[in-house]
Amino acid sequence: MELRVHMWPFSLLLCLLGLLQSDVGQAQRMVEIQAGPLYRIKGFHVSISCSVSGFQGPAVQDFRFSAYRAPRTTQEIQIISTEVGDFAYASYSSRVRSGDIWIERPSGSSAVFHINNTLLEDTAEIECHTPNTDDRYYGTYSAKTSLNVVEDTLVTTYSGSPSVDLSEGGTLQLECQASSQTFQHTHLSITWLLHGNGEAEPRPIISLDRDLTMRPGAGYEARYQSRLVGIQKVEETRYQLRMTQVQLEDQGRIFCRVQEWIRDTDRTWVSIANRDAQAADVVVKAVVVDADSFAAHIKVTDADLKEGDAVEVLCQLEAQNLPKLFFTVAWFKGEQELARLGPLGVLTIGPGYAGRATEGELRAVKITEKDYKLTLRPVRAEDQGEYQCRVWQEQRGDSGGFTQGQSKRSSTQQVTITAKESGLSVSMIPELSVTEGAPLTLFCNVSGMHGELSVTWQHKKDSLGSSFSEVIGLSREGVMEPGPQYQQRALRTFRSAGGSIVLEMGEAGVTDDGVYMCTVSEWSSGGEKKTASQSQQCSVHVTSLDELVKVALKSRTANVVVNNEISLLCRVKGPNVPLSVTWLFKQDGRSSEETIVSVHHTGDVAWGRRGDGYQLSTTISGDDSQYVLGVTKASLRNTGVYKCEVGAFLRQTQRASKPSNPLGVQVQKPASKLSLIPNPTSPLKSTVNSDIQMSCMVDKATSNISRFAVTWQVDGRIVASSDRDGIVTLQDTGKRTGVSMLPGLTFQLALRQTGASDSGRYLCQVEEWLQDPAGEWYSLPPHNATVEVVISEKPSDFSMDQTNIDTSGREGGQIDVVCSIVSGADDSSSHFSLTWLFESASPAPDSSTSTLLTYSHQGELTYGSGPADLQEKLRFSRPNPGTFHLMVANVEPGNSGRYWCVVEQYQHECSGRWKKKSSRKSGVTQVMVEPITPTLSLLKTNQSKVVTNPQTGFEVECLVLSRSSDLSVFEVIWSRTQVTADREGTQVVFNASRDGTLHILDETEGGLMFTRPTLTHFRLTFPIVGPSDVGSYSCHVSEWLLMPGERWRKLASDSSGELTISRQTEVKSSFSMNKDEESLTVKEGQRLDLQCSVGSEGSDPSPSSYTVTWLFMSPGSDGSIALLKQSYDGHLTFNNEYQERLRFSHPAKNTFGLAILNAVPSDSGTYNCRVDLYQHDCTSQWKSVASDQSGLITVSVQKLEGNLSLKKDDHRLNVTDLKAGFKVDCDIISQSSEESLFEVTWFRTRENNQKDPIFKITRNGTLQSLDKVRKGLVFGRPKVTLFTLTVPDSGATDNGQYTCEVVEWVKTLTNTWKKMAEDRSGVLNVNVHTGASDAQPQESPDVTAPVFVVILLILVGVVALLAVKLRKATIVQKKRDESLWAENNPLKPIPEA
Repeated sequence: MELRVHMWPFSLLLCLLGLLQSDVGQAQRMVEIQAGPLYRIKGFHVSISCSVSGFQGPAVQDFRFSAYRAPRTTQEIQIISTEVGDFAYASYSSRVRSGDIWIERPSGSSAVFHINNTLLEDTAEIECHTPNTDDRYYGTYSAKTSLNVVEDTLVTTYSGSPSVDLSEGGTLQLECQASSQTFQHTHLSITWLLHGNGEAEPRPIISLDRDLTMRPGAGYEARYQSRLVGIQKVEETRYQLRMTQVQLEDQGRIFCRVQEWIRDTDRTWVSIANRDAQAADVVVKAVVVDADSFAAHIKVTDADLKEGDAVEVLCQLEAQNLPKLFFTVAWFKGEQELARLGPLGVLTIGPGYAGRATEGELRAVKITEKDYKLTLRPVRAEDQGEYQCRVWQEQRGDSGGFTQGQSKRSSTQQVTITAKESGLSVSMIPELSVTEGAPLTLFCNVSGMHGELSVTWQHKKDSLGSSFSEVIGLSREGVMEPGPQYQQRALRTFRSAGGSIVLEMGEAGVTDDGVYMCTVSEWSSGGEKKTASQSQQCSVHVTSLDELVKVALKSRTANVVVNNEISLLCRVKGPNVPLSVTWLFKQDGRSSEETIVSVHHTGDVAWGRRGDGYQLSTTISGDDSQYVLGVTKASLRNTGVYKCEVGAFLRQTQRASKPSNPLGVQVQKPASKLSLIPNPTSPLKSTVNSDIQMSCMVDKATSNISRFAVTWQVDGRIVASSDRDGIVTLQDTGKRTGVSMLPGLTFQLALRQTGASDSGRYLCQVEEWLQDPAGEWYSLPPHNATVEVVISEKPSDFSMDQTNIDTSGREGGQIDVVCSIVSGADDSSSHFSLTWLFESASPAPDSSTSTLLTYSHQGELTYGSGPADLQEKLRFSRPNPGTFHLMVANVEPGNSGRYWCVVEQYQHECSGRWKKKSSRKSGVTQVMVEPITPTLSLLKTNQSKVVTNPQTGFEVECLVLSRSSDLSVFEVIWSRTQVTADREGTQVVFNASRDGTLHILDETEGGLMFTRPTLTHFRLTFPIVGPSDVGSYSCHVSEWLLMPGERWRKLASDSSGELTISRQTEVKSSFSMNKDEESLTVKEGQRLDLQCSVGSEGSDPSPSSYTVTWLFMSPGSDGSIALLKQSYDGHLTFNNEYQERLRFSHPAKNTFGLAILNAVPSDSGTYNCRVDLYQHDCTSQWKSVASDQSGLITVSVQKLEGNLSLKKDDHRLNVTDLKAGFKVDCDIISQSSEESLFEVTWFRTRENNQKDPIFKITRNGTLQSLDKVRKGLVFGRPKVTLFTLTVPDSGATDNGQYTCEVVEWVKTLTNTWKKMAEDRSGVLNVNVHTGASDAQPQESPDVTAPVFVVILLILVGVVALLAVKLRKATIVQKKRDESLWAENNPLKPIPEA
């Protein structure tokens, strides 16, 4: 009874099983590189980090770094890689070899790219790429960042004295200047360092960070907190170090180090340059402290003064023994130090008073031992305030240096300054603005003066904390003197005709911003006395070019159709300075910008790689400049984002750069006007094996120069196509399809010898192509026309023998099952596929019907999901077209059950494809396997033997009379039982295991010899009978059978009868050796077997034994060497040089053998043996009684020559069954040595002639999958000299030419491997056809209700397993490599090198 079945349970089961086989939650590979753009300085170190995540495969990933330089931004230049040493191109290879460019590996998933000495030409797009190690491509495998290398403009100078001497406790003040003209926004950090005498490295004193934060160095924290150490930014470019109360350890070389910092796009600060200024040698002299007390007093001669008067501040000291003491005296106005006199009278002027001291307005002297005087003349209004003296006691040391001791402060004294009525008046405008690059002119208006004038111009950065610095001075004699910071500047000051004092500076810079003070002093007519002084200030703001330059990009043609005009306007407003304009373009789908054209500030124009088709025009009017970029006829490649960048220049140096807003331009395709007419318009009906034609005609086109690409499809499958150039591609391998173009733009499809599978809805899809002005072809949306085709066919039938059969077999034997086709087997147009099914007689709770094997309609045999132990025993044959034979070898009770087959009929269609027509089921064969009954039996006859001659020995027979199975093997154990006066004991003397391994378990005088005359007859021979060999001997046999799955089963065991041995000695005489000579010839690597024998034994009655020595003499030598020696007591010694290759044997009583393994040519020569006869004397001691040598054996070892040869026939294979795949054979015809091993490598060559290794088996049997993309390759070795590689589930990527290469290896004398030969096979040209099947869906026979219930139970189990697997996947991500299967045995491939 046949039923209908729905396929959804099977589909759902397959989907769930697929989910179980996949890795849940597989991660996506992500490569990340340090974000750009990165700006770095020429000549300094650069590092760029890169990391990868979400990958599978090995934990250590490889990284490749490449560069893309302008203007060829699409050309890759390889720099360095972690994989191979020759990765770099020529422009980088020398720097990689020298270590200038290198890679650091912080972890297996990250790398840092380093350049020690950066060059300007290193400016490029840097790409980081990671090769794929996953089982598929998923994610991103590379990332790019922009590296820009600019010139080094960092300048650092030290303006002080190269050597400074001061006493301990004194004050040290040093100054350095630092500036940078780097175009990008950068910060500077300043660090003062001390390199002490004898110290290996300098140590920091104090630092001013890039954010103006002060940080003391190690050991200076407390002094910094006490304000004894500090750093001050005096001007924009001046940085002062001030240390008070210096100590002896402060002496050494002190210098400042400047670092330039830039903030990257990831908001991290990076040091891009550093430079050290010239060092100052500082010497600190020691001072011995004196504890004597003293007092300090202050006295002002006149505390109420007028401007222009003089003030004298007297500091008086009181102390015992004053002339012998040393002091440092300082004068302060508030907290500002005016001047300081050291213990030796050295005058130090305080900050801000150096100019007045130079002009003679400030003086300080020591009048007496107790009086110190400070004079200010003339006084100014700013001199008003509280004055105080501060005194430090100084103690002089033996070295002449001073140490500062206790300090005292005087009381304060108020000095009042009243403005003097004077006619001198000074005025300035309070504020002034000027543009960067423009001249700066300041006017200081002077009136009411009567005498000569002197002028001082000063500048400070801001109106708050910083102090003034000298710009330029004009003496009363008219001499100009620029300040220290303005020596190289173009400036002057003069008195104009109108009486104003004028300061003129050349091009104003951003650093000139700040407050300017003009100080005018009036002198008496004699010029000896300053009578008045007036000052005024002006705040000057310098506007930078970067603030003034404004750039805007706009267009009225941002959205156009192909062939229309594009016009982009870049409008620049700003000061009238030289400008440069660069037009940039980023095409859709690309990450980097390209330069279209650059207009330099000198007027030069440089077109980029994409400059074709663009036009440029410029209009400049005052502070308004217009730059127009146009395209007369737009093409699709003009679509993208445009931007213009403007640079402003001063003195040939770029001082500003402003990018415009990005502007997107969209070039669109024209609207399609295409329309089609199908023919015929009604369904096209035909019969099998007839020819039909259908067509579609272009009724209307968008352009009269259009081209058309046509694709014919049926039910989603492409049948044929022709591109816009008329090149036709046919998908039908049977060449039944034809495509042609008829007059009137009509496209026809012809099908010849149609079959039923040709029925369907045929779709004519026409794609219209146009050419844009750039010569690029583009397509318009396709239009479709359909034709319905109906092809009828005749029914097909065949029948199966459905007779049920019962059969039985014995365990270890074989059973035969037959499946027969009753009718329809002789149909030449049909092929049949067969599936053998099995259901166990006693199934486990979770078992069901299993597939044993499948024989496809194309003759391919595959094994199914049945029990593994059962599949190994299957043998399939097909003696005639209608009979399928299955033989099960070495059966066991577990193989009992129901066997049947399912046969499917396929017919070959005219299209070249096989189509399933019907399916039938055979009858059931019920098989019963009877277990083996143990029937092992041994011969149990008891015997006895008296040995009179010990040299004759004796034999212990072990004869098996019956066995349980013809396939069983035996394990034989001989034992000896000895009875003495006080005890009886049994000892095992010999064991022959079931695998053929022999074990001597008793040390007898003459040794033991094992032989096996027949399969059931075992013999143990005692060549010499000693006193310990007397006793009763028997053998014990165990019968074993090898079961499926490599399991051994013990069937039975039995023991033989006993052989009783007794000993009675007789007389023997002397002997002689066989003197026959012989010659032997062997090949290198073969085994060399030699024998010598005793010729005459004599009749001596005494017990005897032999000492045998094998001798060897090489050609041309004077004497022989001993290879080995077997003494009469059984002790065996070897020559150390030959020990590993020598084997000694005693096959018979009077015969002695020598085997030399792995013979080599140096083994050629003559061999013989010397035998010494030993006999027992009356005291039972062994004594040598005779000696003789055998005849010579001449040996010649021929050198082994390579004789490897492979089968070289070329073949072509068309693969249509993708599931079955194909096999690549590697057949060895001849080899150099029987002992050689082979290393086999398969290669695949694709259309680009690139030959890639895909699989390899080494000589030690290790399998290596070398194709990173293709997994699941199956290795096989049916014969010793035949290697196969099967490619299952083939696809389009498996197309190509396959070959194998074999390397033959032979083991040498020193246990090393020698390559003997290598050869290559013929070519297998594989063409895989991947076209989708056109078979119509067929109804399948239904299954019974019990089977449906079993399927539902399996689905429930699979869902449960899937839930568990999903839960585990959230904890750990599985990384699993595919297994390689060789002859159904799982092997794990080794990681790729």
